[in-house]
Amino acid sequence: MSAKTSFLSEERKNVEQALALIEELLAKTVLSQYEVIALGTLLQNVYQGLEGILRYRLQDAGIKFQKTESWHKELLKKSLDHGFITQIQFKGFLELLLFRHMHVHGYGYMLNEKRLREIASPITGPCRDFLETTE
Repeated sequence: MSAKTSFLSEERKNVEQALALIEELLAKTVLSQYEVIALGTLLQNVYQGLEGILRYRLQDAGIKFQKTESWHKELLKKSLDHGFITQIQFKGFLELLLFRHMHVHGYGYMLNEKRLREIASPITGPCRDFLETTE
């Protein structure tokens, strides 16, 4: 197994595990404060993993981007422009990116369960669809 194959395989496996844990939490009708914090962290983990895969795929294809203040969003735009993600995935991943920025600069106890469910519920499908393209 090459380094590329190994990296993509491990990252995909980590994102899939985080998605499974998200789905378990979403199946519950009420979450404890700790479960809300866990859901927020898992959403952030999913975005980080997806971004890592996209960054690797863009670099592997020789597509360059500058690390400016908005490089995370630019990475998503370039991924869309070059066919690595669909428009639906772009919208979902952008929502995760915006959440990630808020989560990184906030405190876990401040997370809102309803809002997390609004972010998490529609994103698992597009994430799984994207992961199938990285095999």
